Parts: sequence; C-alpha cells; structure tokens
Amino acid sequence: MAVTDLSDLSETLSKSGLDRPAAVIDLDALDHNIRVLGNTAASDLNWRLVAKSLPSIPLLDYVQDALEIRDLMVFSEPMLSQLLVQSSADQLLGRPMLARSARRVLVSHSNAPTKVQWLIDSMDRLTEYAELARDMDVSLRVNLEIDVGLHRGGFTPADIPVLDTFFRDNDRLNLTGLMGYEPHLSKLPWFLAQASKTKFWRTYQAMSQWAATISDNLVLNTGGSTTFHRYTSGGCINEVSFGSVMVLPSDFEKSSELGFVPAAYVATPILKRLPGNPWPGLEFLSRFQRDRTDIAIQGGYFMGTPVYPKGFGYSRLFGRSTNQEIWSGKTPAPIASGDVALLRPSQSEFVLNAFGSIFAHRKGQALREWSTLPH
Repeated sequence: MAVTDLSDLSETLSKSGLDRPAAVIDLDALDHNIRVLGNTAASDLNWRLVAKSLPSIPLLDYVQDALEIRDLMVFSEPMLSQLLVQSSADQLLGRPMLARSARRVLVSHSNAPTKVQWLIDSMDRLTEYAELARDMDVSLRVNLEIDVGLHRGGFTPADIPVLDTFFRDNDRLNLTGLMGYEPHLSKLPWFLAQASKTKFWRTYQAMSQWAATISDNLVLNTGGSTTFHRYTSGGCINEVSFGSVMVLPSDFEKSSELGFVPAAYVATPILKRLPGNPWPGLEFLSRFQRDRTDIAIQGGYFMGTPVYPKGFGYSRLFGRSTNQEIWSGKTPAPIASGDVALLRPSQSEFVLNAFGSIFAHRKGQALREWSTLPH
C-alpha cells in the first residue's frame, strides 16, 4: 500500500523553497488509488470523472489517461468555460445552472451545444431552457435530474406525464439521459438503507423506461465516490461518477475500506517554534507547558486536519486563525522556522484549487507544478 512518507514530503517541499500555503498531490499514492479504482469499479459501466474534485487539467488528464476515462462532470460556469476550451470531453453538469449563466456559456463557446449536457431539475427550468434554445436558435442536450431519495430537488415518476407531453411537443431540447445522485445510501443506518435502496431502484427504473421512449443512447448516471463500486451493468444504470476518492480526503475515509489511501495534502511553512509557550493571561501556569511546543504556521483555517509534524493539532487555547494558526503538541524531532507543516484536507473541491496551483510530488523526483481550474 502506497502510504505517503510525510517526513519525506515535508522535507522535499522545504528544500524546494516552499514559502506559501499550497496544495500537494502524492503521485505514488494516486497511482495506488488508480489501481484500486480499476479493480473495484465495474468495467462494463461508463466512468465519468468529477472535475470539481480534481480541479486541475493536468490532474484530470493524469487520471483520465490512466483509467481511459473520456467524460467529465462539471459544476460551475467558470470551470465549464475553461474545460470547453481545454478539453474535448463530454461535459455533464452535476448541478443545475441558471439560464442566464448557460446563455453566457453558449455565447462564448460554439461547441457548448454538442459538448454539454445541461442538468434540468424542474419544469420551470425546462421551460426556461426551451425559451433560451429558441431565442438563440440552437438545440440543447438536456439531462434530467431525478429524485431517487435524496430529496434535493429533481423529477419523480409522478412527473412523467407532463414530461412526456413536453418532450414530444418540443424540438429544441434533446433528452440525453438521467442523473440520480444517491450519497444518502452510504450514510443511512442499515434499518433504513434497504427501503431507500428499493425506492432508488423503483424510481430509476420507472424514469429510465419512460426516457427510453423519448430518446436512444441515454446517459443513465448515478453514484459518487462512496457508492460507485455498488453498481454493475444489467440494470437501468449505465454510468457512474467519482472524483474525490482518487485522492481520499478525510470526508471520504469510508472508501479506505476498499483500499484507497490519502493522496492530497495542504502544505504550509512553519513560521515560529514556541517551546514551553506560556498561556496568555495564565503565565503563572506555564510550568504545565514545559513538555509541549507550539508552532505558528503561515495562514490557517484550512479545511483539514494537521498530520505533520506528528503529534501536533490545533491549539484549543489559541483557537482557529486565518493569519498564523497555532498548533500544539509534543515531538522528539527538531522543528525549525521554514520547515513545512502538512494537513489532510477534509475534501478536495474548493481546497485543491484554493492556492493557485498544485504541486505534484513523487518520491525521489523533482516537484511538478500544475495549474488549477477556477471554482
């Protein structure tokens, strides 16, 4: 198992002259996760990579090339716009986009009508997109979000009659598939999970049977980084999505049971070493701090948990800070200003692209610097 050597990673970053907070990917751990994914995801389903969870063109290319993945799921207008320029992938939206945002994309990118599947979650939005398509004199590919039990919006089998009438009377919107997101299935207690799974399958089957009367070659998407491994072909699903599991932030720790390991970190310089640091206003109790050391890192309030130097964590006395956050702990190893502290992020989206670039690390090799996608 490719467990990251955190001391080696910290030393490499320090020797490289890291002087600001940065996101880091351990390529050895990523390679391990790629192998695990290849052994756990059903090869007879289409795989779609979630761009917001791996928000860098070089990072997406690395995983896409290794797993031969063609398609992406995208969640924001800025990211979609950049990917339409830099990637030839099919882009399925993972959340609905306001029609005025879609208009900007269509105006700026002539390939958007053929490359984007716009996610539609309500009849109101369906009507808005139909008006947009007529106004711009284009045909748009639309994928319907269905409520398979998460109850975050979307269509249900009760909507089939009105949907059927709409698509048979409309010549501007082409139905390309369905998307039913179901992260709740991996989080419910066992006594609720079975009934929810039954509801999921009944909903998806009813919706997919109807959709097949409207269009051919449908994209029938579900899954995520905690559930992708549960699906095989032969049912009403033909595609699963995943992204975060490839770098295993702590919110996805459950997937470590499949063999995935952490591959993403936040790194930041240590500004100060403060051994036996007195407590503000309680200096007379400083004798209780003699065996402890505080360190001040550059920046702070990162979405993650300290993992290096080993034995250090957030100071409960000083609290959280975005300026120079204080960690407290015990360590037999020397710590100096300029050393690099590491955190394991709780998620990869909005973390990996928060610092302007990503450093790709492989043991024994020079760091690579990868550009990131916008939020």
